Amino acid sequence: MTLENSRHDAYCAFMRRHRSTVWRVCWRYARHGRGSHEDRKARAEDMAQEVWIVLWLKFDQLDLTAPEARQRRWLEKLTESVIIDLYRRQGPEMETLTDELANTIAIPGHDLSDTLFDLLALLPPDEQLMMRLRFEGYDAQEIADRLAATSGLSLSRDAVYQRISRIMKKLRNYGR
Repeated sequence: MTLENSRHDAYCAFMRRHRSTVWRVCWRYARHGRGSHEDRKARAEDMAQEVWIVLWLKFDQLDLTAPEARQRRWLEKLTESVIIDLYRRQGPEMETLTDELANTIAIPGHDLSDTLFDLLALLPPDEQLMMRLRFEGYDAQEIADRLAATSGLSLSRDAVYQRISRIMKKLRNYGR
């Protein structure tokens, strides 16, 4: 078993144990919003998906040897932080990437978080980096600047949009 597989297994086990914690916090924020019950439920699900993505990125910061209650408090704080960030950066024109993926990738019997992890692992490293930066909330120009600084890849803002669009198409095809 490789270190990456071990990390993935630990992440999935943690996710299964704490699914209800994340849902409870997301629902607490979403239930007071506008719209029908179904709209609020969908918003809570979107929030939870964002939390699972951020958790994957910050999973190494979690002390798995800590008592369960401490792990739960850490996750609750992370969840609240992600939700607050979502509210801050959401504009009327913004649709989160997980919304788009949830609407286009459906693999029966798979949780989207696990599926997303598996699909991203199929991408080349530069595309993984682009998608990771997108998940973290960077806009196209920031992604272009980051790629230029880290990998020497010089792309315009429009080129980043186009590449992300192509990657999304590729992910949709992988998911079928």
